[in-house]
Amino acid sequence: MNRDIDFYPYLTQEQQGLLDRSVQIVSYRKGQVVHRHGDACVGMIFVRKGRLAFSALSEEGREVTIFRASAGETCVLSAACVFRVIETESHITAEVNTEVAILPAMVLAQLMNENPDVERIVYKQAALQYSGALKTLQQIVFFSLEKRLALFLREESIQQNAAVFSATHEQIARYIGSSREVVTRMLNQFSNRGIVALGRGTVTVLDPDALEDILL
Repeated sequence: MNRDIDFYPYLTQEQQGLLDRSVQIVSYRKGQVVHRHGDACVGMIFVRKGRLAFSALSEEGREVTIFRASAGETCVLSAACVFRVIETESHITAEVNTEVAILPAMVLAQLMNENPDVERIVYKQAALQYSGALKTLQQIVFFSLEKRLALFLREESIQQNAAVFSATHEQIARYIGSSREVVTRMLNQFSNRGIVALGRGTVTVLDPDALEDILL
């Protein structure tokens, strides 16, 4: 499984051995906190099974999920301390039962110092993930709530490759930067318009064309 890490093929045999010895396999239950801001730097996380959510916190305690990593993806944001320029109040949680491979920060820093390909790939991944986080924040600032909700429903249905998917109103509120009460009200409006059907912890997209119309 370590071979699936993007920079693994660029490592020397000795460096591959160091990575293989250093990687820690950890399992987390749904909802369990993987890392909190202020904790010792966790390092780079590679998701083997499940899904992680990286959330930013405002001074008022408002939480917004700005990045998610699914099976086969790497969360470089968890190694922000390696870059020494990022200071964000945040935490990472397991959205579902999740298994990850963690490369400790000290080992990642050593590989980046020794191998320019590792440094290049890690910084590229970090740039892409922070770009995605910025895009999420821009949507919160510039999109209406209706558009943010429609966009989330469309993208989640596409990602899950299914019309029905699991998501609580509280989770959706974090994804789109709103409150649970407001999301519940808007989902009920979508339901009354026949766009979605709501279940216990699930949403079914009934009319994807209507979501597209909202996003025009």
